[in-house]
Amino acid sequence: MDLFDFEAGGRGGDVPDPGGHGCGWGTVLFLGFCVLLAVAVQWAFGAVGDLLRWLLGLFG
Repeated sequence: MDLFDFEAGGRGGDVPDPGGHGCGWGTVLFLGFCVLLAVAVQWAFGAVGDLLRWLLGLFG
């Protein structure tokens, strides 16, 4: 794997590669970032929902 190789098959030197034999580091980093972003959004919406339930409990 090459760092910042966004090709689906990766690069294997000067030899042409038909692809489908793994992924590049850029793809791994991008997918990891997407997972972390999804977790952060889920946590943020959960925290906002808890805050709204608490506020409604005070005034209800």
